[in-house]
Amino acid sequence: MTPLFSINFRREAYLRERERVQRRAFSLGIWVAYFGAVALVLGLYGLNGVVLDRRLELAESRMERMRASHVLPEQLKLGATELALVEQAVENPRRWRAKMLRLAAVLPPDAALTSVAVNPDNLSDTANLNKLVIDGVMRSPSGQDRMGSVMRLVSALHSDSAFAAGYQSIKLVKSNMSSGL
Repeated sequence: MTPLFSINFRREAYLRERERVQRRAFSLGIWVAYFGAVALVLGLYGLNGVVLDRRLELAESRMERMRASHVLPEQLKLGATELALVEQAVENPRRWRAKMLRLAAVLPPDAALTSVAVNPDNLSDTANLNKLVIDGVMRSPSGQDRMGSVMRLVSALHSDSAFAAGYQSIKLVKSNMSSGL
């Protein structure tokens, strides 16, 4: 005969055991998820390596076929404007070093530069490729003409050989005056 009911006198032990099993299941789930994510990332890296290897083999076989047939792709031919841009880019670091040193020599002691940018609008026409924009702050002693010191700087840049060679037009585009300086 089966009893109609049973009384569990070890309820606290049962609850502790159930909590321990839940913690183990949760930690096992975290462990499996972590190593599953690692395996997924490593698998994707492996697939990427296989695809890269296959593309490299295709490119090498294509080059071997071209060499065997003596039909190589045409060499790169640059026009005069593109060649001038390449030459200008090669000469650029030396030229800018000289210009920045010259700008430091021409700049009066009461002026501070905030930024220097070439072609800040990133335009491709030839007029804007050499556009030089200098932003700065100039303090003039009280009682003196504020614009006079700015115009002297502009004329000094215009007459300087380092700047006059690369820039046909050197002019003041914008000025802001503040009495608090």
